[in-house]
Amino acid sequence: MPPCVVTMRGDFTKQDAATLLEPVVRWRGDEQDRLGLYDVVISDMAPNTSGAGDHYKSVRLCEAILERLPDVLRPGGGLVYKVFEGETYPDLVKRTGAMFAQCRGLKPRATREVSTEMFVIATGYEPALGRLERPEGVAPPPPEPGKGWGRPVRVGSVLFWERAVRDAQGNAPWRMVRPQTQLLLQLLALALLLLAFARPVIPSTLGGRVMLVLDRSASMNAIDGAGGVSRFEEARTTLRTMARELAAGSDAQVMVVALGAEAVPLTPWTGDRAVLLGAIDAVEPTDEEASGEALAELVRLASAREDVGGETAGESTPDEPRVLTLVLASDGAVPPPTDPLPANVRVRLEPIGGAGEAGNAGIVALAAQRQYEDPATVRVFARVLATGEMRRELPVRLALDGEVVAEAVAEIGAEGEGPTEASVSLSAVAPGAGVLSVLLPGQDVLAADDVASLWLRTAGRPRVMQVIPETELVDPDRPGPVLLIAAVLQAMELGDIRIVRLSRYEQLVAAGDVPFDAIVFDRVSPRTPPPAPSLHFGPSPPLERRDAPRLPVVEAGEAEGTRVVSWRRTHPVMRDLALDQLAVAEPLIETSLPDGVRHTVLASGSRGPLIVAFEAERHRRIWVGFEPAMSNWPKLVSFPLFVAEAIDFLSMRGSRDAADGVRAGDVATMRLSQPRTQVRLSGVGAELELRLSTPSAAPSVGPFERAGVYLLDQPTPDDQRGVTVNVMSEVESRVASAGELPVGFGGLDADVAGQRTSGGQRELWPWFLVAAVLVLSIEWLFSARGLAR
Repeated sequence: MPPCVVTMRGDFTKQDAATLLEPVVRWRGDEQDRLGLYDVVISDMAPNTSGAGDHYKSVRLCEAILERLPDVLRPGGGLVYKVFEGETYPDLVKRTGAMFAQCRGLKPRATREVSTEMFVIATGYEPALGRLERPEGVAPPPPEPGKGWGRPVRVGSVLFWERAVRDAQGNAPWRMVRPQTQLLLQLLALALLLLAFARPVIPSTLGGRVMLVLDRSASMNAIDGAGGVSRFEEARTTLRTMARELAAGSDAQVMVVALGAEAVPLTPWTGDRAVLLGAIDAVEPTDEEASGEALAELVRLASAREDVGGETAGESTPDEPRVLTLVLASDGAVPPPTDPLPANVRVRLEPIGGAGEAGNAGIVALAAQRQYEDPATVRVFARVLATGEMRRELPVRLALDGEVVAEAVAEIGAEGEGPTEASVSLSAVAPGAGVLSVLLPGQDVLAADDVASLWLRTAGRPRVMQVIPETELVDPDRPGPVLLIAAVLQAMELGDIRIVRLSRYEQLVAAGDVPFDAIVFDRVSPRTPPPAPSLHFGPSPPLERRDAPRLPVVEAGEAEGTRVVSWRRTHPVMRDLALDQLAVAEPLIETSLPDGVRHTVLASGSRGPLIVAFEAERHRRIWVGFEPAMSNWPKLVSFPLFVAEAIDFLSMRGSRDAADGVRAGDVATMRLSQPRTQVRLSGVGAELELRLSTPSAAPSVGPFERAGVYLLDQPTPDDQRGVTVNVMSEVESRVASAGELPVGFGGLDADVAGQRTSGGQRELWPWFLVAAVLVLSIEWLFSARGLAR
């Protein structure tokens, strides 16, 4: 033991001050005076516990310590003692605080919750403030176990209430009770509780035309409600309640709308309760992404026409447009429309889903490509989004036809807030066709986005068709553009090359018999957009968008010659080319393209674009805005390189997407070996059947509402055997429950619509219940104040 530690054994309450201070005098070597006192007094004393009066015995020991402090503790010193918490504990702490500058109670973490042990810590001892008065030289009396200390103790008056009530009843049973504040508060709380049990409501303020919109997008399938109920079922219940209230308590004309990739009206304007409830019950959830644009288009149509839905909903005038109320039962995952809603439309969101960030992980992007050097090897790229508790390292598995062939880990960080993304790459050997699936472990609120699949095509060589003018003569002895392009295609070792005239091409398109991966149009332009990626020399290609303007061209003989001054070296088609020697005699592209045409300029001359790519279409298009014969390009090495790179880019050979897949709500184009008039697909508990008036080898099937794998009925070995449908939507995988709609839904005209509607009937019982709790709290304060007197 160090010299500053001295052990003494004895009864603290029976030792005199000289004995207790002897170690201090010895250690400091000073005289026994006020400076020869202890710096800190620490007490762990406790009485022998018996279960009866332990608290009072403990307090008596602590008071004995306080009485001895002037003899053993220096001014400014500290004190720590243990006490059993009880009725007189606050008085003991108050008394200790009167003797020290600072005093507080502490219950250490190591103490059991059921224990009453407390530690009082005091610092800054000031003897003059709390010194106990006693005759000089007289030691404090020791505690007497089992007898307490004989001090008067306050006892709650509640012990006498029962007797007082009996006395009052016996002496004056019919006497009116005197008014008291506590009694009035108790009666008021009772009245509020009775009103809460009665469940009063405010009647519906909705009238006129009301559009009930049920969001059935993918995120509404999330299960984060009480009792394992999905958001969709919660929204359905909400709209059912509102439909009953509107049909019973107002003159509103109501329309039910199902919202997914499209906004579909299910009823006319009606007040028939059975019709409304039947339509709501008939709605089925989907895995589509909700379209705010489709909803806005329907709302604009309904607000402009009074008879949308089949029945007239009332009359309106230009000066007083009829108000349309849009009630959307959704989790808020609806992208806003591009243009604001009309001024006579007011919007109300019925928020669905739990509060806070739901834990979910989903696949939001998926692509696969075959390696150029080894087409039998497929590399798969996936992007994973995680929210809430799923933001951690996630195992990712790659399956081929249901068998796991590769695994990886998505490194998703848990730092910060909000959604977090991570990319993962997997590879497998798959020379044949099949279903590639990327799987997450699940155990989140939304199951549909835990799996994403692609239909893997057999590794092979692309098939190319070359379309030439009607007057073109194919003469092997006379070199020309036809044979030059064909020679380049032959050098690429393609699967099939066919040269046809424009009229024959139109016949094949009409018959649906164009099973080619890319089409080269040599100085001709088809009437309709080609059903496959295409390369155009000379005339402009037709675009697939109906509202897209026709691409302008310069009439032959009116253009001025030019040279290539720049080209996009980062584009896959242009990255290996040198076009600084290319000279064009008659370019056909005007100096600029219309604003409505989305395009990428690959090469430009001194007067405008020469080569343009259109990648926003369903199929990729490349337009060379001049005829090869009107330039020196056929003599340059860059020409065959360009044709080869363009075919690779269009057919996606080497760097192509080796698999097909669509998102829920989209239409899929199938590849069949022979034209068919009937196509039937089955999967995910649903069947889709398509009947065609003319046979087609590339029919469009869909749209598909649910994610999954749909298999073709009676496929041939060369057919695409099915379609894979996925969620793959960042908006839906976030599964965020918003309290309000995006800004695009909120631009309303206050003069017409007024404030946002409060909706249908609103229950008031929660407010009455809260008021009752507040009144009871006030009554308790009055009661506690009376007991303290």
